[in-house]
Amino acid sequence: MTIADAYIPPRDFISKVRRRATQWRAARPAQLKFDTPMLSICFDDFPVTAVTEGARILEARGARGTYYASAGMADTDGPCGRNFNARDIETLLDAGHEVGCHTYDHADCARRDAFETLRSLAKNRDALSEMGAREPSRSLAYPYGETSHQLKSHLPPRFYSARGILPGINVGRVDLAQLHAFALFGEGWRAKLQETLKRAAKRKGWIIGFTHDVSDTPSAWGTKAADLDALLNSARELGFTVLPVTAALERRIA
Repeated sequence: MTIADAYIPPRDFISKVRRRATQWRAARPAQLKFDTPMLSICFDDFPVTAVTEGARILEARGARGTYYASAGMADTDGPCGRNFNARDIETLLDAGHEVGCHTYDHADCARRDAFETLRSLAKNRDALSEMGAREPSRSLAYPYGETSHQLKSHLPPRFYSARGILPGINVGRVDLAQLHAFALFGEGWRAKLQETLKRAAKRKGWIIGFTHDVSDTPSAWGTKAADLDALLNSARELGFTVLPVTAALERRIA
């Protein structure tokens, strides 16, 4: 599969309005407060390089990440490279990383019936279990960051959180059914995120960063290995605690 084959959600005016309206309607409102600023690194889909390179970089700094898996994409080629297999699931879990849910078929959740997506979540749970997952995923990432209020309102209780892709610091009043996250790719992302890290450090907020592949020559949706390492170094210097999504959420004090 090439970049040209990749699905792109609708970006027309009505879709943008619907996306924002969904973000504003909280399904699981909560107040978040932490003792220290928090950082979670996520890998969506996820390509093999997120394991071979991404996990290596995290582990070298004593950190662990969250890997959002769509079991239907396992052992296939995607626009970010070869995707994970069952052996990768076991490798990550043995090392202390979190394996999250990304639906089974990686479909746009805003463009189909919510109960079709719920069936996809259950199918992914069962498939990941067969691949070596030791318990059902506690965190969810919506494919392409797209969701609906109906889906958010009917998520299974086993999900402690669900994540979109709209940027923002998770602190104070949040929607646990649609947490904010920053892309670790795209033009100028490092400079933008560096400033956000400084603001989050002062507020003791939670930054979630997401990417796909990791290499010296990443795809358009991936991160250079050196940039990921530099981000972790900056976070440590600012006093961030780096944890997987569910582990970070469990550190909340409000």
